[in-house]
Amino acid sequence: MPLLKSSFLRIIVPLSLMFAMTGTPVFSQSFNSTTDFRRHWMLNASGGTSLFFGDIKQYQYVPVTKNENEWRFAGGLQLGFQISPVFGVRAQGLTGQLAGTRRPSNLYFEASYIEFNLNSTISIRNIFFPYQDDQFWDVYLVAGLGLTNYNSELMALSTKKVLRKVGYGNGNGINGRTIEGMLIGGMGLKFRLSDQWALNLESSNRGLNSDMLDGRESGFKYDVYNYSSLGITFKFGQNKRTKSDEFDYFESSKKSQKEQPAQNQPVQPAEIDMLFVAPPVLSQPVEPPKKEKPVEPVVEEVVEKVVEKPVIEKEVTSAIEYRVQIRAKYGNAISIDKLSSMYNLPASQIKQNTHNGFFIYTVGSFTNYEAARERRNELRSTNGIVDAFVVAFKAGERLDKLP
Repeated sequence: MPLLKSSFLRIIVPLSLMFAMTGTPVFSQSFNSTTDFRRHWMLNASGGTSLFFGDIKQYQYVPVTKNENEWRFAGGLQLGFQISPVFGVRAQGLTGQLAGTRRPSNLYFEASYIEFNLNSTISIRNIFFPYQDDQFWDVYLVAGLGLTNYNSELMALSTKKVLRKVGYGNGNGINGRTIEGMLIGGMGLKFRLSDQWALNLESSNRGLNSDMLDGRESGFKYDVYNYSSLGITFKFGQNKRTKSDEFDYFESSKKSQKEQPAQNQPVQPAEIDMLFVAPPVLSQPVEPPKKEKPVEPVVEEVVEKVVEKPVIEKEVTSAIEYRVQIRAKYGNAISIDKLSSMYNLPASQIKQNTHNGFFIYTVGSFTNYEAARERRNELRSTNGIVDAFVVAFKAGERLDKLP
C-alpha cells in the first residue's frame, strides 16, 4: 500500500508541515523576550505502555488482561532543541510491541514496530504565564509526523493458528517490515528536577495511513496506537540568549561612542592653548588704565568659555559607571552564592540591582567602556559566561542603553 495514498493525509500532512515551519515566529512573539531564557538541546530516554486501538480490540478504550493481555511495552530515545519558552522541536526513535483481542470474532494479533518521527512541542504554561528558568512544572502539546515499520500476525484466539502475516520480509521497511506514514498528537507534563534534569510524563496517539496493522481491514480505515511514557530529560548546550539583538545594540553603541571622542579631541587642545594665552592678557594691568578696561571683558569671556565645558564634562563622566552584566531574572531574585558557584566568581564581586521588574547581576565597576569590555571578554573566555555584556549605570540606576 503506497505511503500517503489517502486523501486524509494528503490534506493533513501539508498543513502539519506548514504549522511546523511557521510555528517558531508565531510563538516566539507570545512571550517576553527580555527574560533570561536560553536556547538549549535536550536528550530524553523514556519507557512505558504501548496500546492498540483498532478493529482487533475487545473494548474501545479499556485494555483487557484475560485470555490474551493487550498491555504491551515500548521505549525510545529523543533528541530535541528548545527554540523559545513556548516552542521546541524533537526527533524520536521508538521500538515496541502491540497486541489486540476480539473474542466475538475469535481473533487475536501481535505486532512489533520500529518508529521514527519528528515532532514539535508547544508549552501551554508559557503561553499564559511569564517564563521562569526555575519553574517547577510545564504542560505542553505534542504534534508531529513519522514512519513506523512493523511485523504483524493475525491469529485465531482459541488455537493460535496464524491466519495472516503482514511484513516479515514482504514490506519495504526495515528488514522487510511494512512501512506506513503516521500523524502524532498528544500532550505531556514536565517536572523540573534541577537546572539540567527534568522528569516527563507524556501520552500521544499515532494515526496510521492504513488499516493493516492488526492484519484485518474492517471498520475504521486508520489504525491507531498509543505510547504513554515516563522519561528523564537532560538539558545541555545553553550557549546563547534568545535576545541576541541586545548585544548587537551595545556593540554598535560602543562603536559610535568611540567615534565621539575623536570629534571632541580637537577642541581640547584649542581650549588648553587658550588657557596659556590668557595669562599674558592678565599681565597687562601694568599698562595705562585705558588699555586695561577693554582687556577685562575679554578675560571674562575666555574664562567662561574655557571653564564651562570641562566642568560639564567632568560631571557627566564621573556619574557614569560601566559594569558587566552576567545574569537577569524576572520577578524573583537569584541566590548570589548560586551564581558564585555556577560561574566560579567570588560572591563579593557580584552586585544585585533591579531594572524594569528584573533582578540583574553585575560584576566590576569601570569609568570607561574599554576597561569594562576587557573584563567582559575575560568573563566570556575564562568563566564561560558567553552572553556577558557591558551595561552602564548612572547614580546607581542601570541605563536602558549605553551613553
